[in-house]
Amino acid sequence: MSGLGLVLSIAKTALFAQRHGIDVTAHNIANVNTPSYSRQSPVMEAKEPASYGGVLLGQGVDTTDVVRTTDQFVENQLMQQKSCLLSSKEMEGYMQILEGLFNENSETSISVMLAEFWNLWHDLSNHPAGAAERTALYQHGILLSRQFNNLEAELTELETNLTSAVNVGVERINEITREIADINIKIVGVEAAKVANDLRDKRTGLVSELSEYIDVKTFEQSNGSLTIITAKGCVLVQGSDSYDLEMGGVTGDRVTWQSSGSAHVDLTDYLTKGNLGGWLAMRDEVIAKYKLDLNALAKEFISAINHQHTQGVGLHLFEPGSTLAGTYQTSTDLDDLDFGNEIQFVANGFKLWIEDRTVPANPVMNFVSVDLSGLNGSSTLSNLATAINNQITAAGLTGVTAGVSGDAITFTAGSDYALGFSEDTSNILGALGVNTFFQGVGAGSMSVNTVLNDKDYIAAAQIEADGSYASGDNTNALAIADLQYTSMGISQWTCDRINGNTEGTVTTTIEHYYHSMVSSIGITSESISRGREYNEVMVNKLGEIRDSISAVSLDEEMTNLIKFQHAYTAAAKLISVSDEMLETLLSMK
Repeated sequence: MSGLGLVLSIAKTALFAQRHGIDVTAHNIANVNTPSYSRQSPVMEAKEPASYGGVLLGQGVDTTDVVRTTDQFVENQLMQQKSCLLSSKEMEGYMQILEGLFNENSETSISVMLAEFWNLWHDLSNHPAGAAERTALYQHGILLSRQFNNLEAELTELETNLTSAVNVGVERINEITREIADINIKIVGVEAAKVANDLRDKRTGLVSELSEYIDVKTFEQSNGSLTIITAKGCVLVQGSDSYDLEMGGVTGDRVTWQSSGSAHVDLTDYLTKGNLGGWLAMRDEVIAKYKLDLNALAKEFISAINHQHTQGVGLHLFEPGSTLAGTYQTSTDLDDLDFGNEIQFVANGFKLWIEDRTVPANPVMNFVSVDLSGLNGSSTLSNLATAINNQITAAGLTGVTAGVSGDAITFTAGSDYALGFSEDTSNILGALGVNTFFQGVGAGSMSVNTVLNDKDYIAAAQIEADGSYASGDNTNALAIADLQYTSMGISQWTCDRINGNTEGTVTTTIEHYYHSMVSSIGITSESISRGREYNEVMVNKLGEIRDSISAVSLDEEMTNLIKFQHAYTAAAKLISVSDEMLETLLSMK
């Protein structure tokens, strides 16, 4: 075709091309606020020229493609940085809650209540027989125990809430991966002819949302489909297939991946980014550490107070006809007791005092120095009771019998006999829970020994070597009060999801340990906040770079609109001119 027909043909291609340009510009403007949308541009190419009358004449223009303006490297970096930011944001939020639980400005904080606990023992030492002092100490012991209980329960509730959040996150991850797999199918179908720009943008948005929850890496296949993998190389999406995550494990709190077969892989400890990474790090590292530390503190506190309390006696011995049962139990051997590892099987284990009141006007105090050297950690409570009874008999004494009730040791006084204890160098009385102030083994189970419902049994005094004791004696109360300044070895934990939890030991006082723990929480919180601030800066910077490349600029689109409009008008004018030329030719005679 040549002449006026060629002009009309070129004008028609110009109209179509400029109209396509206007269409693309309109699409950009319409999606100026659409998340994950990448600016599109028409690709216009001159049509291949043809030879007419010995010369090459152009044949107009074709719109060969519409392309997305993106930089995949920037997109990937932004996605990874967002994943890190969301992880630190979630951790920062939960750290604020954790700091609130250990609020030292409260009158009910552990440190305030510990200080008051020691003060009340000093008050009792000043007036050992005082009913008011004994009642105040007993009631405060209950309040202190409840504060430990509540703090441990709140940490457990935080763990439960985090597990619930992980569960919801896993469900959303599965929804996203299924949707990406569906889009993969559509893209492969569409791109048999042309690039599916809008579907790719939608898929990019879903991948970005997926990275907000979990660590991901993406690989585009030659057919346009996307493969997504997560920790330990587990595939979440491959072509048209998606692979779900599940909540599994013994307690249902582990994140597992199931392959197309029956294999399950535990990913929990390897997810470090996104919301899940933050939640899991908070649950399994931060809260886990402070929960273990809190229980270690409570356990050492209980052990120290109980060991000293067992050395003493209250306003009177345990009365005739009474049965004193241990608060710690074992159905196997002594090593199985909660404090069984503290028992020393020595010859002079402890003194068991028996007051013979068969002649009320002239009671007689006798004792048995219980030899534990014939026992060991594999001995049972029955072995222990038998050994004690044999030694009572060997000493020519009667009136007190050791036994086992359920899984606890018991000491039963006859109708004319009272009993007491002193000089426990073996720690066995504390391990058995006999004549102790507290019962329980950690922050969650700590409580005041029910025996002390009778406040007279609070052991402020000690039995002297001659068997005498006095209600005005404050020896044991002072010894317990001095524990405030006594350094002891307390477990301190490091929790690492990859390498496991490691137990160390620090030698310090009870209060210094607690203050150090609270300080550590503040330092950890500050470190997480700094990480969040850094990631926020990086996300903002990468976001600006991404927007400069891919975002829609209304000013630029308005310029393009005017450009394409004028070009369209010129093409239309070309058709009008061609029409006038044709009419001129037709009117010639």
